[in-house]
Amino acid sequence: MARRNDHTREEIQGMAIDATRTLIATEGLEGVSARKVAQHIGYTVGTLYQNFDNIHELILHANAFSLTQLLAALEKVYQAEPRPLPRIISIANTYLDFGQKHEKQWAAIFRHTLPQDFVMPDWYQARIDALFSLIERAVWELAPSRDKKQIQLASRTLWSSVHGICILNTGNKLYSENIATPQTLMQSLVTNYLSAWIQEGSRA
Repeated sequence: MARRNDHTREEIQGMAIDATRTLIATEGLEGVSARKVAQHIGYTVGTLYQNFDNIHELILHANAFSLTQLLAALEKVYQAEPRPLPRIISIANTYLDFGQKHEKQWAAIFRHTLPQDFVMPDWYQARIDALFSLIERAVWELAPSRDKKQIQLASRTLWSSVHGICILNTGNKLYSENIATPQTLMQSLVTNYLSAWIQEGSRA
């Protein structure tokens, strides 16, 4: 067991976050506990709680790293595709691909339930806001005359459906191998929903 002065507070925090990320990647969210994290870094559970308020804060730090990776991947395809509709399809497929390649980390972001009285840290909320901001920018470029609330509603409606396909795909519950690939489903969803949404706006 390491002595308290073997590492600085910042080093212990970094080690604990890295250990949490490793546990999530190998065992999933259910594999994370204060005891396991403490064992990984060679410190006591007491020392862990001297550096983090609770296990939820530690998981949020690990999930924030995954969100940063996800956002970087989505931003890359956003910049690479200049055409508005194909850009959104590429973003959706990149989201699907991230969920497939990093299934446990991706699932941990959405399966982690916070206590009712837990206040979401600003640094974590900022990552979620950045994700939706990217999607809203992409949708806005399809229909720049629509107001902000309409853009936000369309973006969240669309992404809820995209997320649903991802959940079913990672759980092998799409049952559509003989009909279409997940990527084809994404293209159909994005194209049909946004085409109808654009037409609706033109009639308003």
